[in-house]
Amino acid sequence: MPKLKPQSIVVMDNASYHSVKKEKIPTSSWEKSAIQERLSEKKVTWNQDLIKIGLLQKVNQIKHLYNSYRVEEITEKFGHKILRLPPYHCELDPIEMIWRQVKGYVARENKTFKLKEIKELVTRGIEKVSTQNWTNCINHGIKKEKEMWEVDGFIDEIWENQNFIISVKSDSSDSDSEIMSADDL
Repeated sequence: MPKLKPQSIVVMDNASYHSVKKEKIPTSSWEKSAIQERLSEKKVTWNQDLIKIGLLQKVNQIKHLYNSYRVEEITEKFGHKILRLPPYHCELDPIEMIWRQVKGYVARENKTFKLKEIKELVTRGIEKVSTQNWTNCINHGIKKEKEMWEVDGFIDEIWENQNFIISVKSDSSDSDSEIMSADDL
């Protein structure tokens, strides 16, 4: 972090090791007594006769105060910000594209399926990654992001200009539901 330029934006995916919470937030899998204990630690008043669902409703009222990640705390100490990529969009993540190239190299060159050879192939695969590979992957991510923004704009435009009503027929005929615009009524 100290080697980054001041006020950098760190882009990362949502891998579990990037998403370790600063504090554990109670969920429905927690025992009632543990939820009560956590609420008390946070100085939240709760009634002794509340059932578990009521305690979890109390948790939901305050969880936004404790729903932060460890990596964000570290990053902010150095004056940087984190930008998280949307889940399941590896086409926006240059690291994923590079890793795919390395894995492809290992798959093509692996002849013995022995751990020692695989380790060597991974090292060689990483060494084969060039500045041009990185540039291409970054440009690909930027291109995909622009395409997604365009699609998002089209969707917004459609929703702003049309009112759709979904009509489900109540008779027992075999016809499917039909979609019509408000202008069709």
